[in-house]
Amino acid sequence: MLLPVHKWPHPARQVTIMETNEVSTYPIEIYTDGSKAAGTVGAGVAIYQNKQLTMQRRYKLRGYCSNNQAEQMDILKALEQLQEMETPTGGRVAIYTDSKVTLDSLKNHDIRGYLIQKNETGSYI
Repeated sequence: MLLPVHKWPHPARQVTIMETNEVSTYPIEIYTDGSKAAGTVGAGVAIYQNKQLTMQRRYKLRGYCSNNQAEQMDILKALEQLQEMETPTGGRVAIYTDSKVTLDSLKNHDIRGYLIQKNETGSYI
């Protein structure tokens, strides 16, 4: 499904996604993992603030979802949680994921579709 034009992010508001490095420190570190086995799809996310675990969540997705969708759900939920925490990050957050597909999708500003879909009840699929 294509994203309506009025929901496209303005180029000036697009975030910059860069690789983390061993020299930099990050006030918030997010670890994600998604998996799919035998028709069961799950996702987990952990958020650390100044090296202290502040949130940990697990999600179960529908069986037809992919491992990449589980990773994308993790990132979405973590970023939503950061908004609720109102934690100053200076715009720097490290997200650690093993999904190259997800990272490439997030970096590609030309994608005009939803990475994660909502179903008819408003829940993410």
